[in-house]
Amino acid sequence: AHPDHPALSELVARVIRRAAARHDVPDGVLGLVHGFEAGLELIRHPLVAAAGFTGSVRGGRALFDAAAARPVPIPFHGELGSLNPVVVTEAAAAERGEAIGAGLAGSMTLGVGQFCVKPGLVLAPASAAGDALLKSLTDAVSDTDPGVLLDHRMRDNFLAGVTERAQLPDVDSPVTAGAGGDHTVSAGFLTVPAERLTRDGEHDVLLEECFGPVTVVARYTDEAEVRAVLSRLPGNLTATVQLSSEEAAGQGRGAELVRELTPLAGRVLVNGWPTGVAVAPAQHHGGPYPATTSTSTSVGGTAVERWLRPVVYQGTPEALLPPELRDDNPLGLPRRFNGRLER
Repeated sequence: AHPDHPALSELVARVIRRAAARHDVPDGVLGLVHGFEAGLELIRHPLVAAAGFTGSVRGGRALFDAAAARPVPIPFHGELGSLNPVVVTEAAAAERGEAIGAGLAGSMTLGVGQFCVKPGLVLAPASAAGDALLKSLTDAVSDTDPGVLLDHRMRDNFLAGVTERAQLPDVDSPVTAGAGGDHTVSAGFLTVPAERLTRDGEHDVLLEECFGPVTVVARYTDEAEVRAVLSRLPGNLTATVQLSSEEAAGQGRGAELVRELTPLAGRVLVNGWPTGVAVAPAQHHGGPYPATTSTSTSVGGTAVERWLRPVVYQGTPEALLPPELRDDNPLGLPRRFNGRLER
């Protein structure tokens, strides 16, 4: 149970248990424990065969290490943190900068910036077209009402993170993120020359996730700066590129940018925004570490694979096979038989 809503967790568990009993599901289908130490003990328990987690890099890494340190290590599917970079080309900014600015504002403030796929770093051109994009972003973010974060600890971390970033040299705050009231926060964004992010230094904190309604817009002067910044990013859940209509049709650097973003993330978007995750067969909600600790997805049709273990029965007579694997497919399951899809 999350320590910020233990009573709510108990109520939800009660509802699930009642539903399980109504459908003759075994009583032990759901267990609920409280406290970080209890989570560690579950990871270490010999009857636990796999674990899933969504939370901070620090907490998730501690559980991941515990899972690996067991006498019999188990899979640990952790979703830990993601910057979700966005690259806006000069041509895209010139063609539809106002729409991109408004779309970015909607994505970074959705759910008070608490989505794990919030765009936290945007590479935008340092040009007149980029200026127009920033004006649109400024107008849209300024019109966003203050909101409530999940708890006061996260609110304090958000305010401290924004303050730390805003005090760095060459960092500006066109719209200042901060306290909207005693319990709320207001959205904002920071700008910085992209050149500051191309090398190690105090600006590296801008390449780390700041949980809440804030994003960093890095203004680049050439494509070399874009490549240099991307080369320094850790793994992410998503990576997005905003292209012009010609670039999207295969002209210019469109295809090259998609290739550059592909190693960084589990989901690559073109001319869209990463917030919003569909429960669909094509969904992949995972990515290279520290976005996740495994290659699986936590959302979508294949998410169940986290909790399955593949087994092959070789040379096994039909009478001994599970019904799912028999030649006549008595359960009528969709499957591959000798490589051919059966429905």
